[in-house]
Amino acid sequence: MERTLILNIESAIRGIKMGTKKPEDVGTAVATNMTKLKLLNEGMQIDLMVKYKQVVEGYKNSLK
Repeated sequence: MERTLILNIESAIRGIKMGTKKPEDVGTAVATNMTKLKLLNEGMQIDLMVKYKQVVEGYKNSLK
């Protein structure tokens, strides 16, 4: 379960980086997966949240 949640979040992050997805397209799924992951592995959830926020910020900056 934990590995699946991590893969889903990393896939969303990768999609935003590659430009195939927008943060609003994956936001709900990422939030759900982050919540579930926090119960299983809070340290990994924090690391992925930092990565996700950086990618979303980079996406927003690229639109300006």
